Amino acid sequence: MKNSYWIPGILFTLLIACSTSVQNEKKYIYYLHGRIIEIQGKDAVSTAYGRYEFDSIVMALSAKEHIVIAEVRNENVDYLDHANKVSKEIDSLIKKGVKPIDITVIGASKGAIIASHISHINLNPVNYVFLAGNNEYQEQNNDWKFHGQVLCIYDRSDSIAGSNYDYWKNKDNYTTKFEQIELKTHLGHGFLYKPLNAWTEPTRKWISTQEL
Repeated sequence: MKNSYWIPGILFTLLIACSTSVQNEKKYIYYLHGRIIEIQGKDAVSTAYGRYEFDSIVMALSAKEHIVIAEVRNENVDYLDHANKVSKEIDSLIKKGVKPIDITVIGASKGAIIASHISHINLNPVNYVFLAGNNEYQEQNNDWKFHGQVLCIYDRSDSIAGSNYDYWKNKDNYTTKFEQIELKTHLGHGFLYKPLNAWTEPTRKWISTQEL
């Protein structure tokens, strides 16, 4: 099994969708990180927001019944190519018997932009969580029509991507559920750098039940 790495007690498999078998009783979770990790690597540190706690975030999303796919992208990766790659992996999992409801894509910052593209191009009703992925630029330059069950989480103190998702919720889409949560952490864009209960708890509920 190649391109995997260990955090104590947990193996994160990066090419899980290429496996010859799947575990149909499990929840498959894609975690798509922010851009700073593309540039600095998994131990990235922002002068404004501090350390990006990648490993702690992935562990917070993990559980006995969860298989977490947490690939570390590099800065040469095109976001549209990566969205297409993950979309094909989702199709492969479903073809092998995984129920769409048991697949969740969680994107943070640039990862949320990638997740938004996946939700646009992938027709399967899987679950999505977008963390800090909307602003005026996204609304003016994309024509996303989301599929699946979508949960959007943003922080009103975030000057980079702190817009609510009303524009997308009111736009024509193919979602069966569309919810959003406004946080008030006063951490700005940095709220997604840590596994805060404010966003990990509703995310875990969304993974399990698609309810808040």
